Amino acid sequence: SFLSTPRAHMGRRETIFRLAKGFRGRSKNCWSLALRRVQKGLQYAYAHRRLKKREARAVQIQQINAGAREYGISYSRLIRGLYLADIGLNRKMLSVLARQEPYSFRAIVEEAKKGLRVSVLGVEQVDAGSGAQRGADS
Repeated sequence: SFLSTPRAHMGRRETIFRLAKGFRGRSKNCWSLALRRVQKGLQYAYAHRRLKKREARAVQIQQINAGAREYGISYSRLIRGLYLADIGLNRKMLSVLARQEPYSFRAIVEEAKKGLRVSVLGVEQVDAGSGAQRGADS
């Protein structure tokens, strides 16, 4: 059952009351109320562990979007460009870079833009300042 993890030597009642510690009113010391409140509390805890991850991902996406728009690209185009450029950074790392490493994030955004250009045009454009293009000529 849902009470299998607490200490083995404790009885079921002691376990429930220990889990109900800190509840308001009779829910902390009345058996029938404590039992219902603890069960509901464990249900909420289970659901909110998943909600926490969902909300964290939403915040990360907002941070990436804000960082990307500073460099003239939307979030969805950035993610598509990263896929086309074969850059395998996850959203958590992208959000950290957008917040703490703006120069690194800008380099990643430029690579994503280059990946989008290649997919649209079919060939790479020759950049005037690209060292790779000059190295290929010589």
